[in-house]
Amino acid sequence: MTQERIQRLREYLKTSNAGAYLVSLPANIRYLSGFTGMDCRLLITRRKNFFLGDFRYITQARQELDPSFEIQQVDHGFGTCLYRLLGKTKSAGLCFESKHTSVYAYNSLKNTLKGIRLLPVTDIIEQQRQVKTGTEISAIRTAAAITRKTLKAIQPLIRPGVTEYAVKNKLEELLCRFGSEKPAFDIIVASGPNAAMPHAQTTQRKIGKHDPVIIDIGAQWNGYKSDLTRTFFSGRITKYIEYYKLIGNAQHRAISLIKPGVNAAEIDAAARQILHTARVEKYFGHALGHGVGLEIHEGPSISGASRQQLCAGMVFTVEPGIYIPRDGGVRVEDMVVVTEKGCEIL
Repeated sequence: MTQERIQRLREYLKTSNAGAYLVSLPANIRYLSGFTGMDCRLLITRRKNFFLGDFRYITQARQELDPSFEIQQVDHGFGTCLYRLLGKTKSAGLCFESKHTSVYAYNSLKNTLKGIRLLPVTDIIEQQRQVKTGTEISAIRTAAAITRKTLKAIQPLIRPGVTEYAVKNKLEELLCRFGSEKPAFDIIVASGPNAAMPHAQTTQRKIGKHDPVIIDIGAQWNGYKSDLTRTFFSGRITKYIEYYKLIGNAQHRAISLIKPGVNAAEIDAAARQILHTARVEKYFGHALGHGVGLEIHEGPSISGASRQQLCAGMVFTVEPGIYIPRDGGVRVEDMVVVTEKGCEIL
């Protein structure tokens, strides 16, 4: 699988008239090589694969990389090592990941790689990553199962007087107990008026009587992540039951349309139409969903602005929500994988 992925990257090099591709995003490095560490780079030329890392990661690289990678220990900066390898392989043009390269890093490359054309590229490997293999889907499925088990186990703690932090800390403990490598992201526990903020920061606020409580959580398994959101109620459900029903209907409608060939924007529009009819669309201001895999937010984007056409093997969230400023909110989020004829909820 590693060699197949790298070969697709080499095909891009041929069409772009470049001699080499510098990979710097950790998720892309893991995708192409299996290496799980940080602060390293891959250099893929038309014929060779190089791993560039300092002393801290050389032993790990020898354990995790297949023999196709030539391991280079970096002792005097990535730029110097790159310049030597590019000269050795006679690579005149270097593609680099512009989204993941700071101005400082770019200027450093420019000053060091004299005579080498620097070619900024965007989302080349990320586009490959959008369509998952069976092994990747299996890992995401396991992460989702751990997350669902954790959400079920936390329900008794959602009661008046318990702080958001207490719930969050217990969630982290449960994720670990049930097999997660670590939380996929910083868990959100938002109660009462805090639930009106889609990406609220967990606080010391105590859950009040009849509060909506949004929990946004994910597990990680073999590097792959999950992302699920549930809204709980600490007592009488009050007016938010109507909002809850609406987003349930919106989510169901969107999921029913998912299949290969459908435009992502159509999925977003279908959910938004349910809320528009109920005159609450203005309280739903974010995209309907996003891809999940080695990163918690990756392609495809499920939004009105997306031009993405769905393909079998894509994994993404469907997460409509309603957020009433200074009052509260509800959100339900599930992940789906696009199948040959439709989709499956993970």
